[in-house]
Amino acid sequence: MNDVIDRLARLTPSPAAPAEDATADLRRGHQALSRRRIKRAALGGVALTLALGGAFGGIALTSDPEVTPITQATDKVRLVDYDGTQMPGYTVAKVPEGFVLQGSDQYVLAVARPDDTSTISDFRDKIVVTLESASSPVEGATDTTVDGRPATIVTTPDGATVLKYAYRDFTVVIQMWNSIHLTDEQLVEFAEGVEVTADAKPSVG
Repeated sequence: MNDVIDRLARLTPSPAAPAEDATADLRRGHQALSRRRIKRAALGGVALTLALGGAFGGIALTSDPEVTPITQATDKVRLVDYDGTQMPGYTVAKVPEGFVLQGSDQYVLAVARPDDTSTISDFRDKIVVTLESASSPVEGATDTTVDGRPATIVTTPDGATVLKYAYRDFTVVIQMWNSIHLTDEQLVEFAEGVEVTADAKPSVG
């Protein structure tokens, strides 16, 4: 009997786990659940972004400063009515927007930007009007008309555009530098507003 009592005495329950251990386990469980929820939300956001990108033809997802957006060039130039002082030798009805009559002499009328300080004999970045006493065929020319008169347009090796057309007993020559982006049709429109006065003389040579 004493042997049984001794054995029962040795079968004592193990001490309970400290309360703080149970609290720590509960906290770790909550943290793991939060991490799983955040991961699911992030994956769902990526899927939504990709879906929107497909629906709208692609969305840029980068802020890399080296990436430069593609832009459409817009070098269009308008012709506007000219209401300034006319120059000896020629009168004009229209000029490219932002341009002025820089000056003229008996041989040349120069149309340039207001800040151009070069002489009128420097044709760079300008439209210039001159006269020839006779006309010769031009290779590679495009036939057109100015006020119903036969005309030709040709591009020179340096990229300038030259319009020639008969006017009274002369040939009017209008050269547009390649930095001025008028179309051929606009250049013809400019020419149709040009009048040659008695002060103009054909160039020599």
